[in-house]
Amino acid sequence: MKIQFRLLIAFWAVGLAVILTASLYEAARGRDAIRLVRLATLEERAFEQRRQALLAAFPGEPSDQDLAILAVAYRQPVAAFPPMRLFPGIEAQEFAPLPIPPRPKGKDLEKARLGFKLFTDPLLSRSGQIACQSCHNRELGWGDGLQTSFGHDRAKGKRNAPPLFNAGLRSPLFWDGRADTLEDQALLPLTDQREMANHDLATVVERIGARADYRDAFRSVYNISSPGLEDVTNAIAAFQRTLEEPTGLDRFLSGRHDALNDEQIWGMHIFRTKGGCANCHNGPLLTDNKFHNLGLSLLGRPREDVGRYAVTDRLLDVGRFRTPSLRHVARTAPYMHNGIIRDLRRTVIFYQVGGGRTRPRNESEGANPLMPYAGMTSPFLEPFPLTQRERRALVEFLEAL
Repeated sequence: MKIQFRLLIAFWAVGLAVILTASLYEAARGRDAIRLVRLATLEERAFEQRRQALLAAFPGEPSDQDLAILAVAYRQPVAAFPPMRLFPGIEAQEFAPLPIPPRPKGKDLEKARLGFKLFTDPLLSRSGQIACQSCHNRELGWGDGLQTSFGHDRAKGKRNAPPLFNAGLRSPLFWDGRADTLEDQALLPLTDQREMANHDLATVVERIGARADYRDAFRSVYNISSPGLEDVTNAIAAFQRTLEEPTGLDRFLSGRHDALNDEQIWGMHIFRTKGGCANCHNGPLLTDNKFHNLGLSLLGRPREDVGRYAVTDRLLDVGRFRTPSLRHVARTAPYMHNGIIRDLRRTVIFYQVGGGRTRPRNESEGANPLMPYAGMTSPFLEPFPLTQRERRALVEFLEAL
């Protein structure tokens, strides 16, 4: 009995030791788990503090970790993006992918094809040598790659040919906003003596109606025996409304977050904050569709252009030009209404220094009653410093638009 009792005591002691050891082990594991949770919480809090500090004042020479943290802030729904830096009173639209109209079908497709034929046909010009595509070439970003375009008898215009991307989704049109619709826009180059130089619009319609292939095409599409002016401009406009395609930014905003790399996301952050670009270039079209004076009217000089003033006769519109859409901007150089800036890097520098300046160079220019208004540049043109890396990042973002 004594031996059995001793064995029982020994088994009990061993069992108690095992239980105690297990308890101590579990307690130690619990303490380790608590420490890990606390450590994770501290790390998360430190990361959030670092993120907030970065978004408040992102460095001009960021580390790879800084760029990765910034990228996380943008690789999420647009509603959660860091806010844009806007001037008082500005109600900018948030970035959004552009809803691109579906490709036309049936009669709409026939109409667009007829419009393309007219768009590429020099028959519309008096000389029979100039077509719409002479200044709006697909291979040149629906522009012509020139500072200012050539027209009838090689006459040189004073404005850069605006690219036609998304022209059907914008209004007004032209640098000075003198047309509200694509149909209205199509009429003006036809009779401009520096462009297609027709003496009147009736002769354009007569030349088109004299061609059997055009009569057949208009009969098929519009059910008419002979085209009128409205039918011609309607067909050209139908073609122009097909000239849009998705961009890298569209894909990114739609959730394909690999569409922009960390450097381009940094450029987007500069665009939305430090650079102040989003004050005028916002929403799906990346334009406010308004008119601003950037100090480039060149008043009193050979390339003088008073801009919107020639349309409205309002003194406050002297030197104001329409904000262009930045979609596909890398394909549409040179830039500004007169094509005076030849690449994106120089365009960024132009805004960095606060835009252009219009000042009288002599007493005669100072006496020009328009000069004080030409000198009233947009209040949004505030200089802002950028490091070379920041400038490169901003250009990389613009190249993704």
